[in-house]
Amino acid sequence: MQYLLRKQIILSIVFIGFALSAISQTDEIFQPDHDDLPYYLGMSMGMSNSFLSFKRTENFLATQSGAVTTIQPLQTMYLNLGLTGTLKLTNRILLRTNPTLLISGNRNTFTYTTNSLTNPGAQTYAIPSVIIDLPVGFKIQSDRYNAFKFPEIMRHYLLTGIKFGFDLGAEKSATVNTTQAYPNVIKGTDMAYELGLGLSFYLRYATISPEVKFSYGLRDLRKVSDPKFPLVTSLDKITSNFIYFTLHIEN
Repeated sequence: MQYLLRKQIILSIVFIGFALSAISQTDEIFQPDHDDLPYYLGMSMGMSNSFLSFKRTENFLATQSGAVTTIQPLQTMYLNLGLTGTLKLTNRILLRTNPTLLISGNRNTFTYTTNSLTNPGAQTYAIPSVIIDLPVGFKIQSDRYNAFKFPEIMRHYLLTGIKFGFDLGAEKSATVNTTQAYPNVIKGTDMAYELGLGLSFYLRYATISPEVKFSYGLRDLRKVSDPKFPLVTSLDKITSNFIYFTLHIEN
């Protein structure tokens, strides 16, 4: 999955490079007044890769019937569509929000095995998943500089902030091995710390910014602690992690 994200980044940068090389003028500064704007809006699209992290309890390898003996996270790819709003605080520091809809369909969350004689072998746990992300963070950017023989055509930036996530499929039933119904043991609300980096290319009519962002969950996502659900009682904490590749188009 990470290979697909790297491929998207490389292709986007190559595409932007070809677009710049196709412009005949090399002495024009595009959007020279952009840094004077108090705020600006845009849209975003991209892909993300999600997986869970597990903190196991001391009783993880318990011997009672039905106890979980192994558990492994699975990666899920999402299509991301969002809107972007950026507020200028100083020339270098901006406040940005990027409400985003993450579409996946079914989210194959993890595989597990138990010592139960009635359900031997690996089981795949899947939940319906459509997520709304509401991130808020600070964008710390460099000065504009020359590239591709164009003056002040690009800059790089860092992102840091928090994200609130809402999974619209959290109240629906999960499935095991795509057929057997199972209660959804993952909470629908999440909170995460985010860190990212990107490049902004200032073209004549728009600013295009390919960006990579990493999200680390801060909230325990276990919904129940009933002994009837060995999937979660054998775990002390479940957190979510995301890797985003996003293309922002602004102005």
